[in-house]
Amino acid sequence: MATTVIMDALECLDELKADADTSKRLKERAESIISILKGNEAMCVEKALLQLEEMNSVDLSSYHRTKVWDIISILESAK
Repeated sequence: MATTVIMDALECLDELKADADTSKRLKERAESIISILKGNEAMCVEKALLQLEEMNSVDLSSYHRTKVWDIISILESAK
């Protein structure tokens, strides 16, 4: 179950990175979160959630903020 959830989150993060309107800073953060989720650390979901919540506090368009919320919701279901 958790693996499927992480794969879904990774897919959404890849979509966010591929979006032409995504800022360079947001793409870098997304890449960092992808690296965290691909790691085999015991707390990877919690670390990724922390990064996403920090990302959500920066100035984002409403579309990108919604995408970040969606990814947070996906990852919270893995807890």
